[in-house]
Amino acid sequence: MWVWLNTNPFKPDAKQYHPSKSFSLIKASSDTREVVMVARALVRAMYRKGYRYKKGGVGLLDLTAGSSVQGDLFSGVDPRSKAMMDVLDRVNRKFGRGTMGLAASGWQATPQWAMNQKSLSPAYTSRWDQLLRVR
Repeated sequence: MWVWLNTNPFKPDAKQYHPSKSFSLIKASSDTREVVMVARALVRAMYRKGYRYKKGGVGLLDLTAGSSVQGDLFSGVDPRSKAMMDVLDRVNRKFGRGTMGLAASGWQATPQWAMNQKSLSPAYTSRWDQLLRVR
């Protein structure tokens, strides 16, 4: 996993700080709780008071299929973890993306920090429902 933060590079009068950190999980995981926990720990390690952060991100690296995960002799496996993530995925598939989420991730059905997409250009090349119709 890779986490990064950025201040605004277009404000030269503001203090600049662009840290990034990475972390390798001991074993592959599809548990969102584990991913959020590691991401929060990395942000806490990089965060410095007094900077005005503009954006940040999380990158997941070395993704593998769940069927080809190498086992680990020394780590315990919580059997409830997969069942809980399956329920979360099923609910979001049935009722729409973002219906359910983890509180630790700052999840909200309609987040205050959501992107302003009022002037979003149509996606003619990637969405059938936005294709131009000529009569």
